[in-house]
Amino acid sequence: MSGKYSERNQQGRHRIADEDPLAIRLLKEEHHIFRQLFDRAEAAEDAALSKIGAELCMRLSVHMTIEEEILYPALKPILGDDEINEGIVEHASGKMLAAEIEQLDGSETLYRAKIHVLGEETVHHIDEEDEDMFAEAAEAHGDGKINLDELGEQLRARQAELYDQIEKTGELGKTREAQAEEIEKV
Repeated sequence: MSGKYSERNQQGRHRIADEDPLAIRLLKEEHHIFRQLFDRAEAAEDAALSKIGAELCMRLSVHMTIEEEILYPALKPILGDDEINEGIVEHASGKMLAAEIEQLDGSETLYRAKIHVLGEETVHHIDEEDEDMFAEAAEAHGDGKINLDELGEQLRARQAELYDQIEKTGELGKTREAQAEEIEKV
C-alpha cells in the first residue's frame, strides 16, 4: 500500500541504502513501518483503526525508548545538544498524544483526529531524522568518530528486550528514557 506518507520510503534519504550502517538501517526500517501504518490508519474504518492505533503506540514506545537510551546519548557528542534535545522534546509530545490514544477504545469522536495528528508529528520527526541526523551520523561513522554498526547491534538487542517485555507483561517496563520531569522544567 502506498499513501501520502509511505511513498517517501523510496525517496531520497528515506530510502534504505546498501551503505547505511546497521543503526541507521534498523531505524529507517522502523520509520518505513510507521509511515505505512499511518497510511493504513488514514484509510481504516473503526475496528481496524483502533488496532492500528494500538500497534502504533506500542511500536512508537519501543522506538523512542531505544533512541533515547542508546542512539541519542551516543550521537550527542557528535551532533551537539540542540539537535538531540529537539528530538527528545518531539518524542515527549508524541508520548503524551500516544498516552491519550492508549486510554481510548477508538469509538471516541476525536480518536481519528488524534491518530492523524500523531502521524503528522511523527512523520515530521522521522523525516528530520532521515534527512539530517542520520546523514550527519553516517558521515561521523565514515570518519571513524562512531561505530554505527556496533550501535545498531545494541539498538537491536534492546528493541528485542522491550518487545519481549511487552509480550510477557503487556507493559514496556522500566526504561532509561529522557525523564518527562526534566522536559517539563525546561
